[in-house]
Amino acid sequence: MCRLMAFSSLNETSVPSFMGSAFQEFVELSKVHHDSWGLALSSASGATLTKKAETAALSSSFQETINSEQSRGGLLHFRWASPGLPVTETNAHPFTHKDIAFIHNGALSPYDAVKSLVAPKFAPLQKGNTDSEQFFLYLLTEIEDTGFVEGVKKAIKNIKENFTYSSINSMIINSEYLIVTSEHDPGNKPDWADEIYYELRYRLDDSGIAVASSGWNQEGWSLIKNHQMMIVNRKTLQVELIEL
Repeated sequence: MCRLMAFSSLNETSVPSFMGSAFQEFVELSKVHHDSWGLALSSASGATLTKKAETAALSSSFQETINSEQSRGGLLHFRWASPGLPVTETNAHPFTHKDIAFIHNGALSPYDAVKSLVAPKFAPLQKGNTDSEQFFLYLLTEIEDTGFVEGVKKAIKNIKENFTYSSINSMIINSEYLIVTSEHDPGNKPDWADEIYYELRYRLDDSGIAVASSGWNQEGWSLIKNHQMMIVNRKTLQVELIEL
């Protein structure tokens, strides 16, 4: 299980500056979701990636990276590894390709459920051994076939309709769009977690959009309901919510 965060801004910014004073509360969640942290920033020139198999809240490299790196959009991930999947830097999220970055919370069952759907072109990109990375490579397969937005829609709907999972809550960004999926089994969560553990909420204003997992102060943020996908045009900040 993991914590997810995304942003798309009309201006260059760091994640803490864009998220505001409550951001440190989100960082504290990494003391439970402690197996790795990763930050990917996406622009037309490509996606940059920094990730470490360490606890963000206790990491000097995380503090340096999160405060110094600036962009108009990106993804932040804190990993709590699924049982049986190693805690390594290659298994840490995000996963990137060209200007695309991806993060996931939850698990597919079995972990290699979508492996057969990954095009031969993308299979050699796999560096780790997680279901999340194979999920990403399958998304790339559909994106290659039908384009970014339609490809993500097709892949998510196929997984929803034909595969078993605890959650496929996920965020994927490129230089033009941010797409957030809220799709999960509310009953399949950690025993200690509250009823809103899987909820994703967003804040939209004139400066841009922020989206994140629960567990910290999101007062005034709007809920992305379970079984919904949010599609954000990063240039216009037009937001579309569709049912899955």
